[in-house]
Amino acid sequence: AAAAAAAKTADATLLVLGTDLSWAHEEHDAVGAARAISLSGGQLALLEAVAGNASKPIVVITMTATPLDLTPVFNNPKVGAVLHLGQPSVQTNGALPILFGERSPAGRAIQTVYPAAYGDMISIFDFNMRPGPSAWPRPDCPGPPTSCPRGTNPGRTYRFYTGKPVVPFGHGLSYTSFKYTLVNAPSRLSLAPLAQLLRDTSARTGASHFPRMADAAGAIAYMVNVTNTGTMDADDAVLGFVHPPGAGEGGVPLKSLFGFERVHVPAGATVSVYLYPALTDFAVTAADGTRAAKVGTYKLSFGVASPGMGYVEAPLETTISAV
Repeated sequence: AAAAAAAKTADATLLVLGTDLSWAHEEHDAVGAARAISLSGGQLALLEAVAGNASKPIVVITMTATPLDLTPVFNNPKVGAVLHLGQPSVQTNGALPILFGERSPAGRAIQTVYPAAYGDMISIFDFNMRPGPSAWPRPDCPGPPTSCPRGTNPGRTYRFYTGKPVVPFGHGLSYTSFKYTLVNAPSRLSLAPLAQLLRDTSARTGASHFPRMADAAGAIAYMVNVTNTGTMDADDAVLGFVHPPGAGEGGVPLKSLFGFERVHVPAGATVSVYLYPALTDFAVTAADGTRAAKVGTYKLSFGVASPGMGYVEAPLETTISAV
């Protein structure tokens, strides 16, 4: 009641929501299936009361290491912005300059934030990344496990999740705007060196181990020009993704992050970013753990399609023969 009353006359309202280490930490999982990745009922009531009484749009600050379903926050018409600060007392430094507009945010979501229903679909004991039927019972079944229906794995992480995330991996906004331009984008790549590298690795180790990083160094180079088209100096984190042929089918990931770089770009200026996919970024892993070169047409994308943020993509044709 006091918070709601204060919001009614305040010039600006900052509402802090989230979790602390009593909610979840190492050796203590968040419990309650869907409730484990949702804001508590008390916090949702506080949000409704404060937002309902506020005379102006409010700013919600989230402090949590658990990726919470923020749908009620995003759907509240009185919420003007959401600033995620991570785990309390660990990553809170630097928030005030952003809140006062002295510096632009440039962070990117490091997790895929799922809707709360995700917690009821798949057991925490199912470690499969790929989507499909689960051998474990649905977490929301109150009966004995032997009588509960099996869960369905919708896929884990941005690489395999088939649903619509509340916050996608890599999402982030800025007080300025950016434009990406691909300056160097190869059109063809031979995967013959990758196929040979995987054969050599298997022969050397007796198994389908990952090749040594030095042996799988950058296969090709991409140059992206990042232009700050707004009026405020700001940092930008450029993310590079590989989208393989047959993405999302037969255990093939939807996309995979192959590199990133954070740069400072003054207003009106352009900064060049170089990103290098490794040979192993063009390999796929079968259900039995074996790895093979995946030939076909790839898509290389840079950035995340968020309002005002840079994004560009280009096709890449791969073959097994030398180019």
